[in-house]
Amino acid sequence: MSKYLLALLCGLLFPLGFAPFDYWPLTILSISLALYLASERVEKNTFLLGLFYGIGQWGLGISWVYVSIHYHGNQGILSSLLITTLFIFFLSLYTGLTFYLIKKFRTGNKNLNYLLFFPVVWVTVEIIRSYLFTGFPWLIVGTSLAGTSMGGWIPILGTYGASILAVMISGSLVLIVRNKKKIHWSPALIIVIFLLSSFTLNKINWTKEISIIQASIYQPNLTLEEKWSSEGVRKTMNMINNSISDAQEGEFIFFPETAIIFDKGDLHTWISDIEKQAKSRNISLISGIIAKDIQNPGLIERYNRIEGFGAIKGHYDKIHLVPFGEYIPLRSYLDKILDILGINLINTLPGESYSLLKAHNIAISASICYEIAFSDLVRKTANDSNLLVTISNDTWFGASIGPEQHLEIAQSRAQEHQKSLVRATNSGISAIIDRKGNVVNRQGFFEDKQIKESVSIYEGKTPYSIVGNYFIYGYIMLIYMYLLLYKRTNVL
Repeated sequence: MSKYLLALLCGLLFPLGFAPFDYWPLTILSISLALYLASERVEKNTFLLGLFYGIGQWGLGISWVYVSIHYHGNQGILSSLLITTLFIFFLSLYTGLTFYLIKKFRTGNKNLNYLLFFPVVWVTVEIIRSYLFTGFPWLIVGTSLAGTSMGGWIPILGTYGASILAVMISGSLVLIVRNKKKIHWSPALIIVIFLLSSFTLNKINWTKEISIIQASIYQPNLTLEEKWSSEGVRKTMNMINNSISDAQEGEFIFFPETAIIFDKGDLHTWISDIEKQAKSRNISLISGIIAKDIQNPGLIERYNRIEGFGAIKGHYDKIHLVPFGEYIPLRSYLDKILDILGINLINTLPGESYSLLKAHNIAISASICYEIAFSDLVRKTANDSNLLVTISNDTWFGASIGPEQHLEIAQSRAQEHQKSLVRATNSGISAIIDRKGNVVNRQGFFEDKQIKESVSIYEGKTPYSIVGNYFIYGYIMLIYMYLLLYKRTNVL
């Protein structure tokens, strides 16, 4: 039983490399211990060992889920703990799978195991977790390096590529420890090369500055009850009116997800007025808004939209929706049951296309809330943009570590494309991030203030912007082909 407890304790180290702790070497160390435990020949039930490691990893890493369920989901303490525990257990199954595959693909060549095969196995499961069952790309190893001097490979290989390199370091550390009686220089050399190359590459500018804009981010700081009340609507409308009045000529103003909770048609007079005011002074207002399905006006369905007003035009409807949060899977089969239970849920419709918001020479790549975690999705518009914007409503998670992790994910997207990123949220954490993934300015939790900051606009593409994750997918396939060939031509 002691080895399972050890695995659980090792798993607890893993999230400490991510925000808000930011001790990324601890994540490297945690993975080293995981690789050592999973590859030991004496251990038979590696899946169970991985499950315990995952319970530690996810138990601390996504503890913020409890806040959403208990405080905002109207669930009691016991039911909230039960739902959170089930979610942690589900994610721990992925970690159990990782341990099992590491044991399954182990060969007689330790160097190949720790430097090639095991890193690929680890990242393979990260990718599967990012897409299976709508995906949960949270706590991706490479994300822990965003905004640090060790993030130099992110604009080239993306966060999955950075994950592979990070796990290679973990494997190198295991090799150094296991071969302490006989010095092997290759693992130590790999660590030195990675550290030096990351530090050097971090100084390369793949994009160039073409202009600077004045940006303002407004954080309404409304509770969920206030946000959807008439009082909250009035407060938000007044804040938007004041933001335009206080703005400089040509300024960009940002409001969070669903800041405007009515369709434009319902607020026609007010929308026309702010449009007129903004246009007269070349002001660009970007805000989250609810949009009705005009093709089926009788249905209780809507779009979660980010839209430009004034000098900026265009809109983007959220495409990657959260199941049971924004839509009901298999709704056509569940409608009768929901009617019997008296549950009348508003269904959010997915957007149909990836579109940019444009103002003069500024093209904005927009994402809404959870979408920022999906690197492939962001890349669809980031390639043709020169500013990244993400809006969210993290009020659901209070002052937990969840919004901090969400911000860190946004940092990795900015670094992948080396473009500034503006993040507007309802109650924190709103921020401006530079092209190297550093937070230039931020608002605290439930802080009723405004960020005013100059934001650099860039043009150009990073290697990752051009190739995306396809290089990493190709590399993973080649390693598996090599592993298959190695297994067939070598007797363990």
